[in-house]
Parts: sequence; structure tokens; C-alpha cells
Amino acid sequence: MTGSTRHTVLVVDDDPAIRKVLSLGLERLGFTVRLASNGQEALDLLTSAGLDPDCVLLDIRMPILSGKEALPKIRGLFPLTPVIMLTAYNDLATGLDAMKNGAFDYLVKPSRMEHIADVIGKAIRYREIMREKFELDRKKEEYRLSLERSIESTALELNETYRKLKTANMQTVQALAETIEAKDQYTQGHCERVKNLSLKLAQKLALPDGQMEALEIAALLHDIGKIGIPERILNKSGPLEPEENEVIKMHPIIGAQILSIVELFAKAVNGVRHHHERWDGQGYPDGIAGEDIDPLARIISLADTFDAMAQTRPYRGALPMETILEEIRAQRNKQFAPEVVDAFFDARLYEDYLR
Repeated sequence: MTGSTRHTVLVVDDDPAIRKVLSLGLERLGFTVRLASNGQEALDLLTSAGLDPDCVLLDIRMPILSGKEALPKIRGLFPLTPVIMLTAYNDLATGLDAMKNGAFDYLVKPSRMEHIADVIGKAIRYREIMREKFELDRKKEEYRLSLERSIESTALELNETYRKLKTANMQTVQALAETIEAKDQYTQGHCERVKNLSLKLAQKLALPDGQMEALEIAALLHDIGKIGIPERILNKSGPLEPEENEVIKMHPIIGAQILSIVELFAKAVNGVRHHHERWDGQGYPDGIAGEDIDPLARIISLADTFDAMAQTRPYRGALPMETILEEIRAQRNKQFAPEVVDAFFDARLYEDYLR
């Protein structure tokens, strides 16, 4: 681990051999390690001992209080602290279920120490980004209250303040989007392109002005949940195994969970969670259909799919534009909302990709 800051990792596992191996390995890499043998002991450290770890490694199956039972309690005490579940291979389904309930990621035992450290590093970077965002929100709120107390504030000053705050917020969103793309080497610029196409679709559809900012955030961060997906799956050059497909399908849920803890992102949460739902109800993660799908998600779904087909991916090259347009027409009333498909072709938005 580089730098002068020593990050603290709480390792919770009932197997003393695993605790020892993880403790020695992580300490050699520069981490400070605290140990607990079950979920209750971990909670005691977090409450009575005042421990505030940067990351928690939590075994799923333990006596007294299991990891599955301890997870919501830890998340309640420290909502910004990422929890990485430790699971045996035959507990993979349980690991995925834990991610639905707020875990940042899961590791299958045994894992190489380099891989464990890499996942912990990503979790800690996520925590740091979210803490910076919370600090920005705190300062924003303090400044807002200060403005309210000042009777001499003018409309011009308020407008300028709002512009600066909005700029700062969007810079934070952009930084998060870049974090996603840094993990997936085949999606450079994807979030920005999806945002631009989504906003053009929204203009054609006459989306209310009050929803445009939420759409911009949701489109930029639609894949934020991929922070919790292993890179070996994201960048795999061959077909994914069924279990790997299930892991990939977790990213809308993970993304929605990440955004739900930040007030700024509240209106964008369903746009992120539902962007892989289908108009015919055959999508994921919730299998909803038609008008039940968030309006922002309907727009992002087409923009995301169009850009994905138009770009090179690890498993194929970019598709010809004629093939892409035929597929979008074929998926009207199936994958895509009919009014979104109509707006896409009426405005000839695909022409930007032909230049």
C-alpha cells in the first residue's frame, strides 16, 4: 500500500486459520487489521470499542451471529463503510443475495492475497469518494443556511451560488462516471455518450425541465454498480458463464444502492435501477414492464443499448449501423418503449454516430 495513510480493515471470520492468514497478508501490504470471530464480536468492536474501519471483510457463515445477520446492523452503524462478504464456493448464491442487501462485493474463499487487496482497495476508494461527496453536501447545506440568514442576499447572488453548486455536483458525478470507465477498459467515453444521447431523446420527448438534471445524473451513472463487479468478469473476452451473468445482472441493484444514500441522486435512483428492464417485462432486476418502468430508465435503456452496439466490446467488434438500426426497430414494444424508439428515428439521432 502506498502513501503514509494506513487503512484499517476489520476481518470477521470464525476460522482462526483464515483470520491469521488474512491478518498477516494484509499487514504485510500496509493495512492495519482488527479481528473478530463472529458477527456479534464485530458489532461490539464497532460500538463499544469505537472502531471505525475503512473496510470490513465479513464471513457469511458463522456461529452466534452470522455475516448475513450482521450485515444490515453494520450498514446501519456505518452506511459509507464498504462490506465485502467472504463465502465458500457453494455459497455463491448467498454472496449475491448479500450484495442485494448492501454488501459492496464478495470474495470466494480461498482467494489470492493480491486479489483480496485489489478488491479492498477499490472498496476504500469508493468510500473516500462518497465521504468527499457527503462533505460537499454538508458545506452546501451550511452555505444555504447562511444565505437564508442573510437578508442582504440578492437574486443574482443566489443564482450564481446555485450555478456553482450545480457545477460542483456535476463534477462529482463526472468523477464517479470516470471511476466506472477506469475499471472497464472497453467503455471509455460510454457514459458521456449515453448521457448526450439520452438528453437529446428527452428533448424530443419534451421531458419536463425538472427531470432533465436527474436524467443527466442517471445516464452518466447508469453503470456505477459495476464498481462492485470483478474486473475479470467485466473484461472477459469470451462468453460469460451463467453464474457470471448473474453477477453482471447485479450492477443495477448495486448502483441504485450507491445512489440511494446521497440526497442529490434521489431522483436518479430508479433510472439507474431500471435501465435494463424491458418494455415486455423480460428484463432485470425486477422484471417490471411498460408504464411501470421509470421514464428516465426507458430513455437510458435505448441510449445504452445503441452505444453498446456501436462500440467495440471484449466479446465482439462494433456492429454496422444498418444492423443496429434494424435491431432497434425490431425491439420496439419488446425491449424498448415505443415512444422512445419513435423519437430516436424521428430526430435521426443516429446520424451523430455516422460523422
